[in-house]
Amino acid sequence: MKSDAYFDPAVAYAQIDAEIEAGEKKKKRKTLWQAIKYACCTISAGVVQEVSFIILTFVIPSGIGTINFVVDGAQLDQFLATTIALALSIIWNFTLNRKFTFKSVANVPRAMFLAFLFYVPFYPFQIWYVHTVSLAMGGGDWAEILTTATVMLINGVLEFCWQKFFIYRNSQDSALAKYDVGTIGEFGEIAVEKPEIGAAQLLDLMKAGKDITADDKTLKKELKTLEQA
Repeated sequence: MKSDAYFDPAVAYAQIDAEIEAGEKKKKRKTLWQAIKYACCTISAGVVQEVSFIILTFVIPSGIGTINFVVDGAQLDQFLATTIALALSIIWNFTLNRKFTFKSVANVPRAMFLAFLFYVPFYPFQIWYVHTVSLAMGGGDWAEILTTATVMLINGVLEFCWQKFFIYRNSQDSALAKYDVGTIGEFGEIAVEKPEIGAAQLLDLMKAGKDITADDKTLKKELKTLEQA
């Protein structure tokens, strides 16, 4: 980071402000793009769940009894088919979003455990919601379809927030930093080199009256001194 050119602080402030503003806009676009990709992955997971459920209804014998889980007298074969199909869709959804939406290389068993943990309270809520609200609407196929659609929408929004702000909070795009510069990573990404000293850090140094034309090693020492002050 050496330069013999005169450094104008006013120009630097303007440039840094522009970079910060551009970074904020980029962050918002990134979140929107993540939401779109997440929605696509979730729709495909819904297809997996529905197809799995249909197959399981033929595989699991009917009339094997009832179960009292959240609601009384639920058919055991339907409950098993629903639960297994949901588990398969969770695995599908988790895998796609880890690879393509959040591009994370975080601990996979831990991340998957947290993904299933989301459904510990939500699955009982889903059963209660569909049963109770559909009955309140008079029952029938349309009532069940409408309540199922609304609970899936609730599920999608809450699970996106759970994954983005909790499971992958500190590991989004971590796949990009895993490889050497210029190599193609696990998810098809190309690793790029990030600057060691960011614009905001340069601004802090300028405010402290430091020479930001020094080399990176000197600037890091100055930053460390400022942090300890």
